[in-house]
Parts: sequence; structure tokens; C-alpha cells
Amino acid sequence: MREADAGAEPRWTKAASRAEGLTDLGIGGAVRRFFLVYFPLTVLAALVVGFALASLWPEVAEGFLQSGLYFGSLLGGLGVFIVGQVYGSKKVSPMARPGGIGVTVGLTPEEVKHVRRQVLGKEPIDVNHLSVLRGAAVQLREGLAKQLLWSPGLLVYFAGQSLSRGVHSVIDVIMIVLLLGMAVVLGISARQFLQTGAFLTSTYSSGSDNLK
Repeated sequence: MREADAGAEPRWTKAASRAEGLTDLGIGGAVRRFFLVYFPLTVLAALVVGFALASLWPEVAEGFLQSGLYFGSLLGGLGVFIVGQVYGSKKVSPMARPGGIGVTVGLTPEEVKHVRRQVLGKEPIDVNHLSVLRGAAVQLREGLAKQLLWSPGLLVYFAGQSLSRGVHSVIDVIMIVLLLGMAVVLGISARQFLQTGAFLTSTYSSGSDNLK
């Protein structure tokens, strides 16, 4: 990337100093563990409680399944959101060390854009700014990881509500559209999370970053 202004070099020097030592110590493993253990257990527990509540609801014979899905998805969505937030703070944040101010703070918007595009594999890597790119990749990966932890809670909620309600009105159609939109956004975030991991792996010579 070309640096046309005289202040570019000091900006990149400061960015490099902020990126110094910033390392991914296992963010990918922490996220994988969440989806293999905490996510299914949270949803399962919520569904059990939801159907237990439905069994106590009036006219159970007519709406037990719908009521169970309604309560279960409500509790499951809220549970995944809360558990994801706590897990991200306790388990993911410690995997990006050291923490601190954003690496790209101080760079111009255009420079930040190029950094992100390089990390996501959309532009050739500028080896002169590799330390900045790697530091930014770790911070971007941490942010994406936290998003991946809590956002499925919204999917659980809207999916359960859609299944329990069926499609009977415009509101139900809107809910389904929102559900599909959130699924697309979540898919994009997951893809970018994998791209940041691939970038860190491909740009690290000795392979000490624990990305698995």
C-alpha cells in the first residue's frame, strides 16, 4: 500500500508499537469448545425447562409442543446470549494477549480499510506492515469470536418463535426474514473468523500461535 503523505510513517510506527507482542493464544479452540459443549448444553437445558413450563400451562393437550418451543426458545436465546457474553469475557479475551488500545487507532480510514482487506485475504499482503497486520488480525479475530458466541442466541430465539407460531400473519413472515438475515450475517462473521485464523497461520514462520 502506498503512503503518499509525510505523516504515514509515524502513524505506522505507532501502530507497530501497539501491535508488538499481540498474539492469538488459542481463540479458535475456545470458540470450538463453546459450540461443542456450552452451546448445546444451554439450549438443551432451556428446552427441558421450557417443556416443563408448558406442561403446567392450561390446555396442554392443545398446545404442548408450541408452548414448549415458545418457552424453550425464549429461555434458550436468553441463555445463549448471557453464557456467550460471560464465556467471551472469561475464556476468549485472555486468549488475545496483551490487550489494550486498538492497533489501527490513529491510521486513516483508508489505511484501516486496507489493513482489514489484507487480513481477510482480499488484497496482497504488504510485508512492510506485517506486524501491524498480524496485531490487527488478532484483535479482529477476538471481536468476531465474541460476536459468534452471543449472536446464535438471537437465532435460537427467532427460530423457536417461528416454529411455535407457524406462518399466519405478516409479522410471522417478517420474523422469518429476520431469522434468515441473521443467519446470513452469522455466516459472514464465521467466514471472516476463519479467514483471520488462516492469515495468522500463513504469516507466522515458527508456528507458535495456538490457532487450533
